[in-house]
Amino acid sequence: MLIGFSEVNITPEPGYPLGGYIERYLRKKRATGKLNDIYARGIYLSDGVNEYIIISAEVLLFDNSFVKKAREEISKVVGVPEQHIMLVATHTHSAPETSLEILLFRFFYTQEDTQLITKYNEFLIKRLIDTARNAKRNATEASLLVGRTFVKDACKNRVDPTLETDEEVVILMDSHKRGAIISYTCHPTVLGATNTLYSGDFLSYTAERIKDCVAKDFIPVFLVGAAGDQSTRFVRKNQTPDEAKRIGSLIAGKICEKIAELEPLVVEEIRFLRKIIKLPRRDLAEEKFKEKLVTQMKKIEEELDKVTDKGVKRKLSQDLLTANLLLEIYDDFDEYLNKLPKEVDFEVCYLILDDIGLVFIPAELFCKYGLQIKRSLNLKYVIVAGYANGYFGYIPTEEAYKKFDYESLMSIFKKGVGDILVREIIEAIK
Repeated sequence: MLIGFSEVNITPEPGYPLGGYIERYLRKKRATGKLNDIYARGIYLSDGVNEYIIISAEVLLFDNSFVKKAREEISKVVGVPEQHIMLVATHTHSAPETSLEILLFRFFYTQEDTQLITKYNEFLIKRLIDTARNAKRNATEASLLVGRTFVKDACKNRVDPTLETDEEVVILMDSHKRGAIISYTCHPTVLGATNTLYSGDFLSYTAERIKDCVAKDFIPVFLVGAAGDQSTRFVRKNQTPDEAKRIGSLIAGKICEKIAELEPLVVEEIRFLRKIIKLPRRDLAEEKFKEKLVTQMKKIEEELDKVTDKGVKRKLSQDLLTANLLLEIYDDFDEYLNKLPKEVDFEVCYLILDDIGLVFIPAELFCKYGLQIKRSLNLKYVIVAGYANGYFGYIPTEEAYKKFDYESLMSIFKKGVGDILVREIIEAIK
């Protein structure tokens, strides 16, 4: 195989709006500097017949329209087919905002916010082109090594810490130890809404520690899994840079131990599949959304008066803030949904390398569904890459819809779409 890696700095000057926390928009907070540089990291793969590029960028997400444009531009420069270019966000909440389409947030942008987001996206596409070009230029003959490890106490289910958690880390490294795809399922959100410094969050420290133990020029291409309900909420001690470093170093320590024990992966051919899945969007009037929202808000307010656990309090506060904002913009929300087709075209891409499958999903999939995909595919290793090739928001469990959790409030889909999606993904690979 031909394998190449690339790492390009995507840190801008201070002053851009930061993505991920609606509280920062409400408080008109913008970036004041940097805690860590943020990067786009890419891997180029070729089996001698077909070429593929995977780029992981330390940003919140990629809009669907952005992905279309970026794929076109990258393909023109490097010659890799558009559909063979995978663009994945790590979902850090401490990078410049990249979305002009995301539900809720867009209703609170100022004109200047929109101009700055557009400006950063133009800069970002150029950097993604550089990442792809450099990865292909740097490609050399190599084989692949693969292995898995598990990390405890770095991430939990953020809706309820007793629910599903995916502790698996999968490492897919080239035989020259120049870089690796590293898959781990967790929101990089140690740093909270009060942070105004650019950072990849705990993944910045994970990368730093891996470079220390392998090589300074080693390139970790991070893929975040089905992390819609996975975060550090119930395991972090606070929301400081030191805590981000502690959690990032904990994850990196396990990865460094495993790198010495990876097994060879014989890949004669890379199989590529692409499937468009039709997912039904929600209908607010049909589900009596507004009435249920008002009732649920009263319940949340009552619960908030009773709880003392910081993690639970944060969750309930976020649910209540979102409910209030959605009530405020209910008509806009309804209009937004009604402009969408009743069934949304949802692109899922697959790369299969011998006994390892990579599934690229443009959403924040709940962990339950990610685990179902991993356990149902007849492959030794399965990497689920969320926030990939676009963004359609959350795909929560039916339980989350019943409770009117933050994630279900933000979803554009009807309840039950998770089961549809998992079934379609599994059937495509069989």
